[in-house]
Amino acid sequence: MVRPLDSLIEKQVIVYTALASYRGILKEVTEDAVMLRGARGWHEIPMARVKDIRPG
Repeated sequence: MVRPLDSLIEKQVIVYTALASYRGILKEVTEDAVMLRGARGWHEIPMARVKDIRPG
């Protein structure tokens, strides 16, 4: 089964939360978190905080 975010893996994205936005390469999406490699290191963003993920 293909999940909607699978097409964004290994691509530049912007992850929006209520407090901040994170830009980087999307590495992994699970039920619990989003893993993103940004310019200054890795970000693990809890899925409960994610409002939107867009190509960027």
